[in-house]
Formats: sequence, structure tokens, C-alpha cells
Amino acid sequence: MKYWTFLGATFVTASALLAGCGDSDKPGGAQQASPASQAKPDQAAEEQQRVEKYNTYVDVSNNLRTSFQQARAEYVAQQVPLLEAKAPLTSLRIQNDILIDRSAKKLDAAAAIAAPLPEIDASAQAFSAALKVLSPLSRELNDYANSKGYLADNGDKARRLNKDYLAALTGVATAEAAFDDGLSARDQALTREAFEKAPKDSAAYYRAGLIYHGKLNHNDANALFESPNDPQALAAFEASLALVADSAAGWSRTMSEQSAKSGARCDGGMLQINEFIGQSRSMVKDIKDGVFKRKETGAMARLPAHMRSSSIVNSANRYNQNFANMIGQFNHPTC
Repeated sequence: MKYWTFLGATFVTASALLAGCGDSDKPGGAQQASPASQAKPDQAAEEQQRVEKYNTYVDVSNNLRTSFQQARAEYVAQQVPLLEAKAPLTSLRIQNDILIDRSAKKLDAAAAIAAPLPEIDASAQAFSAALKVLSPLSRELNDYANSKGYLADNGDKARRLNKDYLAALTGVATAEAAFDDGLSARDQALTREAFEKAPKDSAAYYRAGLIYHGKLNHNDANALFESPNDPQALAAFEASLALVADSAAGWSRTMSEQSAKSGARCDGGMLQINEFIGQSRSMVKDIKDGVFKRKETGAMARLPAHMRSSSIVNSANRYNQNFANMIGQFNHPTC
């Protein structure tokens, strides 16, 4: 769960509802709604469409547990050397095949919604187009891998399709990165707006603070995983984590106060929040203790930094899962 979905509400203003209630016995009958009163429900409907489109984009990204960028990096590091070798192929892994057509379909559905999202629309369309190029190649290689066709032809088919598949996968990874950049920009703007507009020291304020500061921390975490021994990256991560912890303390307090008033206990997902903060603090300690300073060699050294050391991989995976759990429980509150 990388992004937070937003709720929208279509409403009709009172002036629009009352516009037709004039004196019907006057010439011309019922009065016509003014252009201004007509514009308000139209604007609300467009905003509702914009929310729907944004949430569809979010759904595409959140459902990609393994990004195409990561899938490409792993294919290049793990599969390409085997395909370039002369030895018979004994294994083959093709990732995300089932999500290619599904993601393209959702992107196209979002594109059909008229309300514009200029930060995302163009990159989403390019992402969909790239997925459609990859789809037939991925399906063919995925069927080949699952049926272990490489044991019948020693990997000849995989080697023959490798160049085209890698080119298509690279195109998808590039398009996905641009799509994520646009989605992240709008997501951060929306979460910041929600935080800044919420009444200070309210449950809504601390809830929005957890989401906004959590996303800032997630950005800092990505930089930290790329350069785990960079003091500046670590300092930025610690600073945003402290903001998350402050929001968590306020959220816990307001949840306790609300529970005391209502008589119905609700911890507001503090289990997931504390797990996220606790594991993040443990990761900071590991970095300061030098756990991530081990050098990688061979094929492992060609991977991005966050995929090289098993300790970094494990920490990154735990962090991302805990982050997803924290953000996800706000998308689906239980109380």
C-alpha cells in the first residue's frame, strides 16, 4: 500500500435546489437557476470524478507488490546472465505477468473519466501503452517458464525472446517510474492539504499528520535504502520519523479520549502504527551499528543498493510492509 485513497462527496447546493421555487404564476413560470448556482453542482461532480480517477490510479500502483522497475532489475541481474551463458537453462522466472493486462485495463478505465489530473494522465496513458507492448511477450515467456519449456529446448526460446522482452520490460519500467512520480506529487499535495486544513489538536489533525509525515518518511526511507551509510540520508529519515512519532502520540491520546466518552474501545490502529515506528527505530540502530556496511560482489553487486545486502533487503521489505499496514488501515478503518 503506497498511497492513500481519498473520499469524495458530490453535493448540490441549497441555492441550486431552491432555484426553481419562484412564483410560478409570474410570466415565464419557474425561475431559471443562475449560472453560478448551476456551476456549483457541476464543479462538485467534476471533483467527484477526479477523486474516482485518482483512486483508480492509486489502486493500480498499490496492487503492484513488485514494481516493474524492481522486476526489470531482478531479471537483468538474475536471468540475463543465465541466458547469455551457453549452459542449458534450468530455471526461468517471469514476474508480474498476471498484473500486466489487469493494470492496463484499470489505467484505461481511469483515462475514460473526463475530469483531468494533469500531473498523472499523460504518464498513465504511456504506462498503459507500454504494458500492452509487454503483454504478449510476457504471456508467452510466462507460459514457457511455468511449463518448464526450457527443459525441452535448453532455453533456446527464452534466449530468442530475451532481447524483445527486455526492451519491452524496460519501456514499462520507465513508464511506471514517470507514472509513480506524478502519482507521488499529487498524493503528497493532497495529504499535505488534508493535514494543514485539519483543526489543530483534533483526531483528524493527528490522523492526517500520520499519513502526511509517514509519506515523507517513506520518501526518506527510499533514499536511505539506496545509500544506507549516508549520514545525511539517515538524518533526514530520523527527522521525519520523529514527526510520525509525534503524530502517533497525539492520535493515541485522542483515540483514548474518544473511547472514554463513547464507552466503545478503539485504538485507532496503534498496533500497526507502533510496529512501523518500532521497526524503523530498530533499522536506525542497525545502520548506526554498521550492519549495512558489508560489500557485495558478483551478480549481487549489480543490483540496486536496496536489493544487494540481505540485511538491507530484509529491512526494506519489513519497512515497506509495516508502512503499507499503517497506511492501509486508514483506508479501511474498523472503528
